[in-house]
Amino acid sequence: MDVIRISAIAITPLMVFMAIGYFFQKRNYLNAQTTKQLNIVVFRFFLSLMCGETIYKANLREDVELIPVLIVAFSIIGVFLLSWIIVPRFIKDKTQIPVMIQGLYKANYAILGIPIAQSICGAENIGIVSIIAAVLVPLNNALSAFIFEKYTGNATSVGKLIYKIITNPLVVGSLAGLFLNIAGVKIPSWIMTGIISKLSNLATPLSMIALGASFEFGYIKKYKTQLFWACFGKLVLLPAILIPLAIALGVRHVGLVGVAIYAAAPNAVNSYTTAVAMGGDADLANEIVVMSSILSMVTMFVTFVIIGSTVGF
Repeated sequence: MDVIRISAIAITPLMVFMAIGYFFQKRNYLNAQTTKQLNIVVFRFFLSLMCGETIYKANLREDVELIPVLIVAFSIIGVFLLSWIIVPRFIKDKTQIPVMIQGLYKANYAILGIPIAQSICGAENIGIVSIIAAVLVPLNNALSAFIFEKYTGNATSVGKLIYKIITNPLVVGSLAGLFLNIAGVKIPSWIMTGIISKLSNLATPLSMIALGASFEFGYIKKYKTQLFWACFGKLVLLPAILIPLAIALGVRHVGLVGVAIYAAAPNAVNSYTTAVAMGGDADLANEIVVMSSILSMVTMFVTFVIIGSTVGF
């Protein structure tokens, strides 16, 4: 029962926040433009601050585990390459191919990773989760830019891509937290607990509210086949392969939670904006984000119950 309770505590608030966002949309408290602006503020400021704070507070000598980071990095690349081989065999529309590929490998880790890990493992023990995010974000962006350039020709130049990766708010926040940690800079407690922590705590509810407010269900019937395979591949097949592999390699506790979050997380929210900016099928991208986000609340709960009942947290 403790395993079920812990998993429910980790997942239920996210469901509630998304439901609130969808309610706000239906009541016209948040329209498309305000939701877009809220997403920008959350991504560029609150999530960046949350990643930086987590790494700053981490005990890097004890928290850093190389194997979970390598598992996530290699799985991203592996799923990307495998998808690149398989997807074009079944989908011929060049605006849909990159959208489907990023739907299979690109996880909403930045938004979900830290709050879920905090609920399961405690806020003081999750430095590895932010480190995985710092590796995952630039890798995701680079692969997205490449695959959209391949099929739509609307990606940016290599120089601009590198600049975007380096200046990505999550990367900047993580690097700032890493520098302050290594340098031994002591931030006064009244600033850390009174300002920084309170601001970073807003990241999860605001991001999930914005996600819920962006839900549109108008194209589910049109894309039902693509949605089935994108959600099945990301939410069922990937966890079924990756989590047993991590366990077999001896990954446990926070490291295993970090790998499991990547494996079971829904498609990244910025997949939609990437598709819009780079000439992909934006409607399909939006539906993949919506449906995978909703279904992941069930699949992640089941995933953590299974992990907790077998090897523990």
